[in-house]
Amino acid sequence: MNRYPAIRPSRDEQTLRRRLRRTGVLVIGGSTAASVLMTHVSFTLFGDVEYVGSMVCAVLIPLVVASIAYTWIASLTLRLDRSRAALDRLAHEDALTGLANRRAALQRLAEWSREPGTMVLAIADLDHFKRVNDGLGHEGGDASLVHFAGVLRRLVPPTWLVARIGGEEFLLAARNLDPEDFAARIEGIRTAVAITPLITPTGPWHLTASFGIAARRDDEEPGRLMARADKALYGAKQSGRNRIERAA
Repeated sequence: MNRYPAIRPSRDEQTLRRRLRRTGVLVIGGSTAASVLMTHVSFTLFGDVEYVGSMVCAVLIPLVVASIAYTWIASLTLRLDRSRAALDRLAHEDALTGLANRRAALQRLAEWSREPGTMVLAIADLDHFKRVNDGLGHEGGDASLVHFAGVLRRLVPPTWLVARIGGEEFLLAARNLDPEDFAARIEGIRTAVAITPLITPTGPWHLTASFGIAARRDDEEPGRLMARADKALYGAKQSGRNRIERAA
């Protein structure tokens, strides 16, 4: 089974397809009209021995040739656009979980920081991940990351930013949300992770996660905000794991 669903044409690709169709009509129609006009002018000036047959050829030849040539060019254009879209996806998406990657997360946070409004951020880390790898192997470790990402995707509102920023570390961020409400949502996620086991061939495996939360201060850079959340995460780990710690 494929990890990723079939990719539907994006809005940009649909727009490109429409432009290519319009251009194709103009190219094929224009070349046909030009051929007919030149043939007509030629017979007007030099005679019309086989006028009807020549005019039919004048229509058919450019119609066929231009259609084939334009179809090939349009196909190459669409393939290049899909390749560009795929490369863009790879550059901004984590290949394992399908979430945004660190690069995409930093770009989004930078955009948010330039806009008015509040920002709250949490950094999450799966507890005892080495034990998971040791107990389930690397495939089981990957499955635990996909499982955790699935819980996040199911519970996080679509307006939030959710990303895997490295290893077993994830980032969640929201704009214009009260820090208390954000903390309550994160607590719900923490509980859901703890009570939703990863199903493995050897039986259910219970995972937990720790979270560090920070609210953005005035004009605080995203890197500094992440550093404070990361420090709070370290505090949650030191205090016993499977808990939330807020940055000072």
